[in-house]
Amino acid sequence: MPQAAALATDQPANRYPIDEFLADIAGIEATTDIADLKRNSRDYYWYSPILADLLKNKAADVVVTPRDEGDVVRVAAACAKHRIPLTVRGGATGNYGQCVPLEGGVVLATALLNKIEWQRPGKVRVQAGAKLSDIDAATRPSGFELSMHPSTKRSAAIGGLVAGGTGGAGSVTYGGMREPGNILAARIVTLERTPRIIELRGHYCARNAARARAALGRCDRCLR
Repeated sequence: MPQAAALATDQPANRYPIDEFLADIAGIEATTDIADLKRNSRDYYWYSPILADLLKNKAADVVVTPRDEGDVVRVAAACAKHRIPLTVRGGATGNYGQCVPLEGGVVLATALLNKIEWQRPGKVRVQAGAKLSDIDAATRPSGFELSMHPSTKRSAAIGGLVAGGTGGAGSVTYGGMREPGNILAARIVTLERTPRIIELRGHYCARNAARARAALGRCDRCLR
């Protein structure tokens, strides 16, 4: 990958079979453009001078943007088949490098996985890339809103909030994401040659989905 090599000089070129990977996911949006790789390999880690130095040359070899769960499964299968690292990217509002691809490989952007699938009294099911502000905008007409949100609510995605085990405004009353009742269910795609789709529910879900750091799929959230 000459683009990635030019962008991240501390990472060897052609370390992963990217051409074979791209052939396996034909039809799914993907880019190897240098500007796209750089933009999608960063969060706000540069707030820290230490992390800025450590992570400045880390970059993906390819960025993919799946449209649905089927695309996610195909990407996960191709990464496992070719032994290519996979890093999930949501709103990229963190400032610790959580979505930085430390070993290059594939960045999976959840920007198009942004649907609100259904609403019920006190509950909502959304895809991982749904923005927190969009969820609240959709649920407030029914008299509900998310029970907590970070200061980055306008641009943060629900997948990162869940997988990061985060809290925020509202946590004094309702606790962090790991507290029972805040995450009702999570649908997870595993990173294997034949990916499995696993749905976690109840306390087991809250304990294992929160702070997973790389959840692929959708989640059910409690509204207040």
